[in-house]
Amino acid sequence: MARLDLIDIKILEELKKDGRMSYNDISKAVDRTEATVRRRVKSMLKEGVIKNFTIDYEVNNSKQMTRATIKIEPDFKKMKSILKKLQEISEVTDIWRLSGECGLFIKVEIPSIEDFNPLIEGKISSIDGIKIIETCFITDVIK
Repeated sequence: MARLDLIDIKILEELKKDGRMSYNDISKAVDRTEATVRRRVKSMLKEGVIKNFTIDYEVNNSKQMTRATIKIEPDFKKMKSILKKLQEISEVTDIWRLSGECGLFIKVEIPSIEDFNPLIEGKISSIDGIKIIETCFITDVIK
């Protein structure tokens, strides 16, 4: 394993804050020349100290959406029509057909909780052959 000195650690800290930071900007932050920073980063990459450059992101980078799951008991004779109509609803992001008597499970994303009842009453419940069994709001995504 490579031995890191204080300059290497400072460079790593700058890259940790922003992996896209330019060598020039890093050099100013660590008070070394751009060539020194470039050489040290290259060396840390070669020696495996820096494994890769990654990004931190949010899947939905607009406003935080309110998400919920809805368990539906469908009329199985009307399944094709139900699925077609659910797919047309923009707030429905996922649809799962479950085995046995479990029916359908859908996930919806809406701008706020106030938009939930209009979605249920105006769009989902109005589909012929649907009976809503249970709704749950997603409070935290673990994985």
